[in-house]
Parts: sequence; C-alpha cells; structure tokens
Amino acid sequence: MLITVDRAEFLAAIKRAAAIAPPDSPLDVLKGVLLETDGARKLLTVTSTNLEVSLVEMLPCSAQEDGALVYSARTLAEMLQRLPEDTVEISRKESRGRMTLTSGSASYEVDVWDRGAFPKPDLPFPEDTVKVSGIPAMAQHTVFATAQDKDKPLLRCVNLMFTTTGLRAAGSNGMCIVTAKGDDQSTGDISLLVPALSLGKLAGMCKDEDEFRVGTTGKSIVFFKENFLFSARLMEGGYIDTESLLKTITNSFTVLTDTKEMREALSSVLSVAPDGRVNLAFENQKLIFRCSSDWGNASVGIDMIALTGAPTGSYWYSAKQLAACLKALGGTITLGIAQGGMLTINTQDAYYLQNVMRAPVAKKKTIKKAVEPPAAQAA
Repeated sequence: MLITVDRAEFLAAIKRAAAIAPPDSPLDVLKGVLLETDGARKLLTVTSTNLEVSLVEMLPCSAQEDGALVYSARTLAEMLQRLPEDTVEISRKESRGRMTLTSGSASYEVDVWDRGAFPKPDLPFPEDTVKVSGIPAMAQHTVFATAQDKDKPLLRCVNLMFTTTGLRAAGSNGMCIVTAKGDDQSTGDISLLVPALSLGKLAGMCKDEDEFRVGTTGKSIVFFKENFLFSARLMEGGYIDTESLLKTITNSFTVLTDTKEMREALSSVLSVAPDGRVNLAFENQKLIFRCSSDWGNASVGIDMIALTGAPTGSYWYSAKQLAACLKALGGTITLGIAQGGMLTINTQDAYYLQNVMRAPVAKKKTIKKAVEPPAAQAA
C-alpha cells in the first residue's frame, strides 16, 4: 500500500470514525478503523463500527494498488493532527505488519492489524429510499427526552415516522413525551425505532442542510450521500402511539413566553435545589419559578401573555427534565397546563408534554430538649 491523501479530509473522516469506534471495547480491533485502497478507482475507504452503528466514507487518493490495514482510530486522529503538511503519505509493505505515515519532514511508524481481524459490516444499498434533511435539528428536539435506563430499551429510541405529510419523530422516557417535525418531503408509510445514541452520532456528523437518501436493509436503517454511508441497527417492538395520545390533551389555559427567559429563571432557582422539583405558579401576569430545600428558598418571575383561559394555579415538575427541554428548544413558545396539571410546551417545530409531580412533603422539625445540668452532689 502506498497512497497520498489530503490531510484535512483524512483527519475529518478519522475523527468521525473515532466517534463510532468504541474506546472501551474488550476487542482491540473494534477500537480501530479499517483503511482500504482501490487502485483502479483511486479511492481510500474508511470504515468503523461498534456492531450497532457503522460508518463508511470514501476519499480520493493517489493509490496505485489495492491494500488494507486496521489501526486505532483515536491514535490515528492524534497523529494526523500533528503532521505539518497539507498532504500525508501512507505506506505499508504487505509482508510487514507496520504502517508509515509521512508528511513533510515528520513521520510515524506503527504496528497495525490485518484486515481479516476487523468485523467489516455488510452494508447493501436500500432498494427503496426517500430524501431526508434536517437530521441535527430533529435529533436535538427528540433525543433529550429518551430514557437512559438500560432496562427500557424501547424508550431509549427515537421513533421515526414517515407519513403522507412528511417525517415526524417522537421520544419519551415515560415521564415526558416530545414530538418534532422533520423534512416534509420525506413521505412514506413506515414507523422505525432508532436508538437515540445512534441518531445523536449521525447528527454530530452532519448539518441541517445536508441531504441524505434513507432506507432500510434487513434490521438496519441506512443514511447515505455521495461518498458517505451511515448505518444503525433498528429496535423491534411496540412504541407509544404518540399521535393518538396527544389528541386527548386539552389545555385549561395557555400563555405566551420565551424559552431563554424560562431557562435563565429555572437556572437561577435551581441553586437551592439542583436535582429536585421546581414549582411553576401563575400569578398576576407572571410565571413564577420556585425551588426550596434545606439550603433555603428561591423564586424568580418572568413576564407572560395570556392566550386562552385564565392562567392560575401552582404546579410541581421535574427540574432536570424541564431544564433538558428548555435547552433543546428555543424562541417564543406557547406554554399550557392540561388535565391533571400536565405541562405542555409548543414551538413551531416541536410539542413537549411533561407529567406533573406531587408537591414535596415538608419535613417536620424536631425540637431538641435542653440538657439539664446534673444535680448537685450532696455535701
């Protein structure tokens, strides 16, 4: 193997591969990236996988012959960052288990694995595909609401729904639900469960304007464009019928407010209850945030505009979940209180629902008896 490749393009591809390759895998070869050269097509193919997610990218290069090797993705990225020139030369004699990276006057010579040790994924192109864009925004609006518990595998997924009106997505951890609009051009009639971690990895590798073709092959979903292919294993099972559920939600009242102001108010009161409950109260055209704990009490009010009904009442919610929602959403929002005190937040692209919590029970203060001095001893 002897090739020359653009260092910046190669480094960017290896960084994306390193985001897939598991650094803590018990199999050392899974920490690596597979590099394959095609002399006829003048291409370098970069492949990484963690057996759940796979990534394949092809880069132009000056290859004269076919070849393959496997090397640590993270170490390779570190070396490429330190090489000085715009191009890098990769060479390896097929009879030796070593690779040499050269750029200008700098070079590395390292041991590599053979191609046969790497579990190269089988990634056929889907027969039926649709166009999809806006992956990062869709992931941002849904991934935060999915479960973290390993004993809830389905709730650790984002439900992608290709409908006649476009792509829709939903996430839930059992305590809250969020639905988001995707690309209106991505029409179809299929519902898929994609692990939130996998969708998040793809979102970190692209921009909203990037347009993919997407389809399914067996038990995987495949996103591809030009010389980039991303595959994720699908989960099987029944998911919440979010569309039917949300149709049953009726707000008692709604108000107009700002996400940034809510986020700042919540952050302020959490100083006394960083992981507990937050109280939202509607008083005199103000939305009041309150938290209390053994450390003290805090309250902050922000302006709101009543839209429907009469804003009133006091309600408790998970501060952690609400903070995650406000971090993911932005701009002006319509906030409402539905039956049973459920909180609804509606933006142009997403709809969020969070269950109400019981008010915390006040701790009873115990009064310690004064210690009486011992009786004087008789003389």
